Amino acid sequence: MSLIVTIFIYLATSFILNNSINFFKTFRLLDIPSNRSNHNEPKPKGAGLILIPLVIFATLLVFFLENTLNNMWFLIFGFTLILTLISLLDDLKNISSKLRLFFQMFCVISSLFLLKDEINLLVENKFFDFIPIGFSFFKPFIISCFLTLAWVWIINLFNFMDGMDGITSIQIISLSIFVNILGIANIIETNFLYFSLVLFAIFMAFLSVNKPPAKIFLGDVGSIPIGFLVGFIIIYNVICTGLVIPFLIIIMYYLLDSSITLLNRLIKKQNIFQAHSSHFYQKILRKGFSHSYVLKKIAILNFLLLLLSITSITFPFISFLLAILLTSSLLLFFNSRKKL
Repeated sequence: MSLIVTIFIYLATSFILNNSINFFKTFRLLDIPSNRSNHNEPKPKGAGLILIPLVIFATLLVFFLENTLNNMWFLIFGFTLILTLISLLDDLKNISSKLRLFFQMFCVISSLFLLKDEINLLVENKFFDFIPIGFSFFKPFIISCFLTLAWVWIINLFNFMDGMDGITSIQIISLSIFVNILGIANIIETNFLYFSLVLFAIFMAFLSVNKPPAKIFLGDVGSIPIGFLVGFIIIYNVICTGLVIPFLIIIMYYLLDSSITLLNRLIKKQNIFQAHSSHFYQKILRKGFSHSYVLKKIAILNFLLLLLSITSITFPFISFLLAILLTSSLLLFFNSRKKL
């Protein structure tokens, strides 16, 4: 049943997206090129306004049909809608970064409160024995702070990296395939298997209109809430299964590109909250290489990272090192290429 629904979701999403482009143009919901943009003409933005409600509705529908619906997902999707609304306002009015961060922190901390029982079990893990005995009472608080920072960083990773045709779709599709494999193998909860199918279908449909040359952009209204949902997938399953390395590998390109770029900006004492075009994929685009050329390189890397994510379940250390090596090599390639 869920497979039939997934196919329908793909077809429905494709139809809605293709017929919404003129709507965004009519109401002037456009991304106007600036000196840091990677496109040269105004294009519709705000596809997230369609995709996020579809993700929520379709997931709840599949859960209902499979009789696996529970309150946690209603609450997680409620926080997702809050971030969607705030991000829509940001797309329209450019609200302050502090206000955006406040709502991100609120949604993440509230979500982690829902997982307090799972976090309490995580506290007993020997991995956290490095915390001094005198601070054992504060272990849940310390771990929760770390998880909060990690989740907020994931949200912003997806916001930072959504600056090129097709890049977010490729990342979500890769993650969805990996999560689906984990679900099939009964390593994670069945609901994540269904959720990954929905994400796969919807972002395959989005890729058809966002691949180079993109007809429509995701916008903050899409990148922020989808980052929140990716954070939920990763944080929840890291807490429940301990699969840290596999999830780090599957988002390795986003992780290294954004983290190295942020570090460089801190070293140069630049405002890290200010919009910029310093990411590695942006640098190579500005050297004259096409979106298609860059996206193909990232897609090949993501395929290799997907394989390494799977092998890391059995061989975590070597898989992690290979993932870092491959990703760093691509970043170095992007950085060292000369202008066309």
